[in-house]
Amino acid sequence: MTRNRSRGATLALIAALLLFIIVIGLGFFFLVKMLGGGRELQHAVDAGNLNVAKQSMRRPFLRIFGNGASDLNDPIHTIAKNNFMQAKDPVHGELDLLTYNRAVGQALLVSVNAISDNYGFGDPSPSGIANAKTLINCLTDPNDGIAVTLAEKLKNDVQQDISFSNIASITPMKMLNPGGNNASAVSGQKDISYMARNFGTNLTIGQMVLPTEYTQFISPGFLSDNTVNKQSHTYVKGYSLINVPGITSDSHPLMGVPLRPLEKPHLVNVPDFKDNSISPLRGGNQVDTRVPPNAFHSAGSSQELKTRDRTAARSCAIVGSVDLTGQYSASIPCGYIVVANGDGPIPSGPVNFVGPAAGMTDQAYGGGPNDIFSDLLMNQPVFVTPGGKAMDTNLNDILDIQKFKQDHPNDPVPQQMVDKLDGPSPKQTAADSIPAQGVPISSCDNYNSTPTAPQADPNCFNNLQQMATTYGFTLPNGSSGNSLNGLMAIEKYKAQVINPRPGGGPAIVSGMENVCTGMKVFPLGGITANEPIAFGQAPTVGRLIRSFQSYSPSSPLANIISSQVYLKIRQIKPEMSDSEINSFLESASMPMGQVRYIWMDDSRQLRFTAKGSLPSWISGDAVIPDGTGTTASTGNITGNRNFVNIEGEQGYPSPWDCFGSGPDQTRSDLLWQRSSGFNCLQGVLRFRNCVNATTDPWDCPC
Repeated sequence: MTRNRSRGATLALIAALLLFIIVIGLGFFFLVKMLGGGRELQHAVDAGNLNVAKQSMRRPFLRIFGNGASDLNDPIHTIAKNNFMQAKDPVHGELDLLTYNRAVGQALLVSVNAISDNYGFGDPSPSGIANAKTLINCLTDPNDGIAVTLAEKLKNDVQQDISFSNIASITPMKMLNPGGNNASAVSGQKDISYMARNFGTNLTIGQMVLPTEYTQFISPGFLSDNTVNKQSHTYVKGYSLINVPGITSDSHPLMGVPLRPLEKPHLVNVPDFKDNSISPLRGGNQVDTRVPPNAFHSAGSSQELKTRDRTAARSCAIVGSVDLTGQYSASIPCGYIVVANGDGPIPSGPVNFVGPAAGMTDQAYGGGPNDIFSDLLMNQPVFVTPGGKAMDTNLNDILDIQKFKQDHPNDPVPQQMVDKLDGPSPKQTAADSIPAQGVPISSCDNYNSTPTAPQADPNCFNNLQQMATTYGFTLPNGSSGNSLNGLMAIEKYKAQVINPRPGGGPAIVSGMENVCTGMKVFPLGGITANEPIAFGQAPTVGRLIRSFQSYSPSSPLANIISSQVYLKIRQIKPEMSDSEINSFLESASMPMGQVRYIWMDDSRQLRFTAKGSLPSWISGDAVIPDGTGTTASTGNITGNRNFVNIEGEQGYPSPWDCFGSGPDQTRSDLLWQRSSGFNCLQGVLRFRNCVNATTDPWDCPC
């Protein structure tokens, strides 16, 4: 009995021990299963949140440019559409976190342009400064700005749940809930943070897009203070206030988002996430920020099979823009420059002209180089008796006959005296017509042999035909050549002065008081005698600018204008070199009386087109520059001997020795009306050639 009782006790102990082991094993099994299930859930949540960080670069996006309902309210919506259309993400055509910094870069350049306007010559335009602040406010308005609206979507939009679930739900919960539901998002636990402060945005910037006046004088430390370098790239700092003196302030702050260029999104620990959850630029009635976030908190849950309780996990991750295609240069990609060839007002809508901008009409030169004025009368006078009955280039020949008749009143004039007389034929009749008594004898030259000459002598101009016949000259040929169209003002003036010369004149200048046309290419200081009436060459933008740079009086300001035009083009397309810009402008044909636009298409090709070929984001009827103007001018140049009445012109020695005392001036201007880039306008470039002349009559042909 004792042995049986002892054996029974041993078996009971063994059974109890086995039961204990089984219970412990089951407990450990369920514990391991629960721990493994929790790990499965955490991995799924981490994967889902990493996808949130990845997808948040492009989704959710702001609806701004499409035809549907906008996420923005007016007036901010209209300002955004008019300025940031070309900063949109090409994937969906809207603004998102990836392209937000493009808008920041554009606002930055507009601000820098506005404060640099007119530096060294006077104050910047108040309109440009106001517009720059308006554009910054479009981004950072605490109630309706792009930043706060995008931040609200990045925190609360259902797209974040979708991005999370698309990845988190893929992983089956084999240990937590085999065969059951996978991880799903817990919408109420989404959150945002602002991490990697002072790290790089995805926005590069360099000296080539910044005005020299700004980086050398207004803000010399701008690049070093506002950028970081990484792998040979210079990026604008993120979550760091960008200071543009005179523009940015507490009420108009400008700040980019650090998107960690050339890095992948990665998980971050919760304490670090929480430590950076307060925005570096607070304010707003939707979320307390005026700048978008760059880190995201997500939570997911799954139901445990046995208890039916839901188990949750959370994860934090920060974005990264690993691809080079996800970084941008600071630019104004929608920017455009207006070029007008002809005089006109500063535009406040359409670009208009005043006066005959497309040119004027006249006749080509139709005469020959030889006539009695240039070949005879300018060299020596012809002495003519009344009525032109006798004439000679040697006054003594006439006086000798006169004295002979006084001494021999009844004798014929000797043949040797008759032969010395020039004419007219027959010479005997001419000699016999000379009276013995003294008569007025005219000394005819090019100063008195035309009716309108200042010293006009009727005995000279009425007997011009006799003189021409006597000395073997034809009378001047007053015929004109073919029609000339599209003449600059100075060419029209030249036509009016030279065309009457073959007819002996006078040349009457009319309709040339303060007249301006467009410009062709020509030496601005004067031309040679060999140039025709239409001496200007086909204009291109580059050749017109260079003509002002080549002329000493206009060169200093023309060089400034040229540098600013090059800068404005680089702000549109930063990768363009100076040589590429030069080639583009040299080939940009610019007819007189026409308006052209420089802009960049979606394939990043610079275009030079008329108004009818403009893209949707440029309105040729809403050109309103907000900057000051600079004019590179030749100043008033005397027309005589420089452009008209040039010695040797058409073979004439003078061609005119007499002209009136009225103004005789020509002037060419290169006008540059700067604009900040607000509403994409970078500036208006204009060329004109002007004449102010009332110097008629031109006379005394020579």
